[in-house]
Amino acid sequence: MEFEALLLGLEPLTVLALGVGAVAVAPVVGAVDSMTGHNLTEQARNAAKTGLVWAFDTYEKAQTAVAEASESFQDLVAEAKSEMVETKSATEENEPREVTIS
Repeated sequence: MEFEALLLGLEPLTVLALGVGAVAVAPVVGAVDSMTGHNLTEQARNAAKTGLVWAFDTYEKAQTAVAEASESFQDLVAEAKSEMVETKSATEENEPREVTIS
């Protein structure tokens, strides 16, 4: 999967934060990498990839949880409206009506 395809489902603010973080970390990793003999590059890449996988997984789970909570709330609202209509119609049936006989 391409990197752009991964970012399509994210909020623009999240993508901006990822970009700013990458720009801020790049010089530090480059400087430390040249001092350690280029061993840090592969480790940093693997750590960043693992972090991104974890972040995408967490974001997906959060989206699922919010969708389920929203669905539960909508079900609760529908049940409450249905109960209100039933109660209202039951009270209207029991009220006496005025009948005029001619």
